[in-house]
Amino acid sequence: MICPYCKEENNVIKRGIRKNKFVKKQQYWCNKCNKYFVEHDGFEGMTYPKEIIAKTLHLYVEGLSLSKIRDYINQHEGYYLYDGTILYWVKKYANLLSKFEYNLKPKVKGRIHTDEVYVKVKGKGYYSINSIDSKTKYNLATTFTKHRSKQKCRAHFKKLKNKIGSQVKEIWENEKDKPVNERKLITFISDGFEGYKIGFNYHFYRTAKLTFGVPIACKKHGLNYNNNAIERHNEDFKQRSNVMRGFKSKNSGSAFTELRRIVYNFVRTHMGLGKTPADEAGLKMPLDNNRLLNLISLSNSPLAWPFPTLSVDDAFKNPMCYGF
Repeated sequence: MICPYCKEENNVIKRGIRKNKFVKKQQYWCNKCNKYFVEHDGFEGMTYPKEIIAKTLHLYVEGLSLSKIRDYINQHEGYYLYDGTILYWVKKYANLLSKFEYNLKPKVKGRIHTDEVYVKVKGKGYYSINSIDSKTKYNLATTFTKHRSKQKCRAHFKKLKNKIGSQVKEIWENEKDKPVNERKLITFISDGFEGYKIGFNYHFYRTAKLTFGVPIACKKHGLNYNNNAIERHNEDFKQRSNVMRGFKSKNSGSAFTELRRIVYNFVRTHMGLGKTPADEAGLKMPLDNNRLLNLISLSNSPLAWPFPTLSVDDAFKNPMCYGF
């Protein structure tokens, strides 16, 4: 164990137990800086055991209502959870995992499909805009918004630029000397909503291709590509939101969509791929069976996400990566 304050390893000893109502954690003492600390595994300071928190988050994302989650945890684990507690965990870990995932660069292997799904927040209409890779099925970006304005669409494509912009530019640099009709650039596909075209042109003009205005009945119109990849993805989201009967606030809706994106990419095995989209996109992590719990522990590592140059393998190998 390495001291998080002075970064020393040989001067750390076990000293006492830190405990609350439900959790006991080993406490450590650093002889050099004379400070106590506990293992930084993403669950420090939490009242409930980390296994209960991870299981609750997974059940929530996969479609169980708050009342069913509460009943399941109470019957099988012996803990009674309030609705506010569950929603607090959703917001907390959606934020933590989102920061961690921000600097990861998944490999683009197919076309980028973009579309939105309509949801309710206190009876009012909102949109969840998503973009996925047709080959890896990785959800590259999600935007939860009330209006599909030009500004929101540009903001969504800005997220895509941060995620895959370097790959788009690299391919364009290799293809730019060829005739325009012979360039093999990354292709974006969307329906006929004008905001997507504006967002694409603002961030990817000339460096990528856009197939715009793809209808659902694409074969009828003689088109080579359809938008089925994102339509299927959004249908799964719609089924989950129907269970919830909408969201209580914009913040809860935004937190859920972001947490769901992380679970979809890193935790849930894709039926068509036989592995997670993150694995297919080159972001392989030794998360073992309890993937969500281990992913939270990794994301809380002091060297995992503040340093974009640190690879996933280095984050696990580094002795300061607590929890592993």
